[in-house]
Amino acid sequence: MSARTRRRRERAGNDPQAVLSLERKIPLYEVLADEAVEMVHDASMRILEEVGIEFRYDEALEVWRGVGAEVDGTRVRIDRELLMSLIGQAPSQFTLHARNPANSVEIGGRHLALSPNSGSPFFLDRNGTRRYATRADNIECVKLSHQLSTIHIAGGFHCEAIDVDIPHRHLVYYADSMRYTDKISIGSCQGADQAQDTLEMAKIVHGADFVENNAVITGFMNGNSPLVWDESMLSAAMVYARAGQPVYYSPFALAGANTPASTVGGIAQLNAEALAGCAFAQAINPGSPTIYGMFLMIVDMRSGSPMTGTPDLAHMLLMAGQLARFYGLPVRSVGMHTGSKKLDAQAGYEANMNMHAAILGGINLITHCGGWMEHGLTCNLAKYCTDADIATGWIRYAQGPRLDDFGEAMEAVREVGPAGHYLGAAHTVANYTTAFHMPGVMDQTSFEQWEEAGSKDTQTLGFERADALLTEYEQPPMDEAAAAELEDFVGRRMVEISSEVVA
Repeated sequence: MSARTRRRRERAGNDPQAVLSLERKIPLYEVLADEAVEMVHDASMRILEEVGIEFRYDEALEVWRGVGAEVDGTRVRIDRELLMSLIGQAPSQFTLHARNPANSVEIGGRHLALSPNSGSPFFLDRNGTRRYATRADNIECVKLSHQLSTIHIAGGFHCEAIDVDIPHRHLVYYADSMRYTDKISIGSCQGADQAQDTLEMAKIVHGADFVENNAVITGFMNGNSPLVWDESMLSAAMVYARAGQPVYYSPFALAGANTPASTVGGIAQLNAEALAGCAFAQAINPGSPTIYGMFLMIVDMRSGSPMTGTPDLAHMLLMAGQLARFYGLPVRSVGMHTGSKKLDAQAGYEANMNMHAAILGGINLITHCGGWMEHGLTCNLAKYCTDADIATGWIRYAQGPRLDDFGEAMEAVREVGPAGHYLGAAHTVANYTTAFHMPGVMDQTSFEQWEEAGSKDTQTLGFERADALLTEYEQPPMDEAAAAELEDFVGRRMVEISSEVVA
């Protein structure tokens, strides 16, 4: 970022790169009593011991046989002592390294990291047109995430690049991520080959020795609830686990459809699924970083459509965080989800309901915190910026009340005395840009000022912020030799994959 851009943002008081990381300072909220946690834990253990869980991949079944689980066909039954001994080997906290060390983050403990939208097939244009997404759209998302400091994981597949052949997309996504941001990226988890390609690209950019000893990639393993892990996810998980790279094992919950129609009952099933995934990673590579995950939505029993931003989902988020702490695991769950098709009151309400629960619940990695619309079907750059604006406020909230300048504030009372004002006080002058959170997108002007400026709604203001950030974007430097090697690798693998498809 140029010095001129930095000064302009500082003067405006809303620098989107003013906050880079967070360690929570407010208390965490635990919605379950200790005996209820034990009840859920026991129910999850009984599911894994008595019902079992499907691991539909021969190599995964061999891993389970090797550690002493009961394997019957593709059904795996895991004794609770075995499961807990495996879970106990996973680290409770680890560093996820970015290409630029300044953008590395801690995962676990009281730390928080945010990632943006991923996987949307549609893109909402600036003119309001909903259309299929392209590679150029995905690159814009990477650049925008790079600019927004409240987005810690900037690279990956924010939206589907339909103008790139499906077998080649993982190569394009990761290579573009490495070119256009030096933050952390999400790796491909669609099968072993794609995971291995991602790992090889990471070695080119970060250095093979560094990748061998450090976590540089995160990825998602979505289970097929109820109680199924499939070959595509498992084969990729094995590649990453063997390489010491973390992924989040996240059952894909549509509560009431693929879980019991009960928040606590659903959590018991999801807990069993997530723990089985995390234990599987430890069976492959004991001590490797692993993230306990839950992707949470609820089914509207009137229509069958997914719902988010409800009190029930908030309860599930709080329970997910509490259970992850019970097992000593870092936890991933959802953030600014909305089913709204517009950037409207519904979008803001649902996103904030989810984020409040995620922050209070101690979720370490909050995903889909930038641009998520229409239950993830559509990506919207205006919502990227409003989400980042909201996230900055939530980070301020999670940091708790400021105490470091209390003495100076009390001196200001003596300075001003009765019937005065504080606008010119020394303490105010020294702290006016940081004393209170000042949103960067939301309009706080009078009606007359708002009308004179064009009566702009939130979506208009969001797109204006996105365009300003993209105009200011400066591509981070990359070692020239690594960039050339990365390009050669992508080109070679595209030819090889095309040949395999034809064959």
